[in-house]
This record gives sequence, C-alpha cells and structure tokens, in this order.
Amino acid sequence: MRCILCDQRKARRYCPSKGSSICALCCGEKRVLEIPCPESCEYLQMGRKHEEEEYGRLLQLCSAKNPERNNRVIERQYEVAAHLEYVLAKERIASRQLTDQDLLQALDLLLETYRTEENGILFEKTSDQLRIDALRRELRSVIESYRNPGGKGREGVVDPKEARLTLTGAMECLGLIRDLAAICVEEKKSPAGFLNLLARVIPRASEPKAAGSSIIIP
Repeated sequence: MRCILCDQRKARRYCPSKGSSICALCCGEKRVLEIPCPESCEYLQMGRKHEEEEYGRLLQLCSAKNPERNNRVIERQYEVAAHLEYVLAKERIASRQLTDQDLLQALDLLLETYRTEENGILFEKTSDQLRIDALRRELRSVIESYRNPGGKGREGVVDPKEARLTLTGAMECLGLIRDLAAICVEEKKSPAGFLNLLARVIPRASEPKAAGSSIIIP
C-alpha cells in the first residue's frame, strides 16, 4: 500500500488524523505543520522527544555565549518566554511561508524599538514587508501585555507601578529567542528550522501561560 500523501513510498505508519497509513518521510516532514496530529499519536510523541532534545542542544549553545542573561530569563521571565514561543508556534502553523530569517528581522525591529525607548525616545521601528511586520506586531503585543497589563490595547505609556515586565527584561527575552533562531539559521538545516521546532514541540491545546507550555528548560 502506498502513502496517501505522496503516492510514492510504502505506507508503514497509521495516521489517526488522515484515517489511513502514510510513509515515515511524510510523517516526519509534515507532522503538525501540514497534518493536525492528535496528541495521542505515538509518532507525534516519539518525534517530540527528539525535538525537545534538539531544543536543549540549542539552548546549551546559546547559554555558552550568554549564560547570565539566559539564566535571568529562565528564572524571572519564564512566563513571558513561554508566551512568545507559543505565539511563534501558532504563527508558523498558520503561515507556511514564514521563515527563521523573517523572525530575525521582526526581532531586530523590536529590539531596535526598545533600545530607542531605553534612550528616552518613543519611536516604533516597522517593516514594509507585511509578513515580517505582522509578526513584529504579534510579538510586541505579547511583550506589551506584560509591560502594561492595564493599558488601552496593551500599548502606550507604561506605568512603572503597574508594569510586570521591565524594559530590560523584555529585551532579554527577545534576545534569547533571537539567539536561538540565529543558531538555526547559521546551521542552515532548514529555512524555518527554529519555527518548525517550536510548532512541533508545543502541544496544540496548550494555553500560552499554562505550566509546561514553554519548552525552555531550567
């Protein structure tokens, strides 16, 4: 029996989402990204274990360069980092065109915006590329929801008495995620290697602030 997805290779794995058998290659490449795998799928669980190990490897490489910052993020801003990663996972599933380079550009714009604010100037850096700017806005919305939880639209002037996330903390969270994505870009394994990793390892049903929804491992 041939795989119902590629119609080329032998179907050796039963796919509960498709209700039929598919080949191992299609299972590995299309899992979560194109196939809405149920959490009960044994092949999803097997793949996720490998991907969690891969994330740990990336985190170790990143921590070797900036251990103090990474420890601060994990100890103090775990919830924020989890929320950012959750949003990135959702965005990758929704947009097959999204790449790690897009993410790096969106993060650079955000970091530039916050560095400008650090110097006392409020000026939002944007992109004329719609995909990148949409991602930038999504990430900024998450950050501002922690910096200014009571503000209108979760944006605008931050009240220091109400803020739950400092400007420095926000920049460190974004910097950690940027460094992780940059490692994947440098390794040139896949145009969306980091985003794919997040999409596949974070359970689809997880809430962004729920315990265990982040894959950052203390």
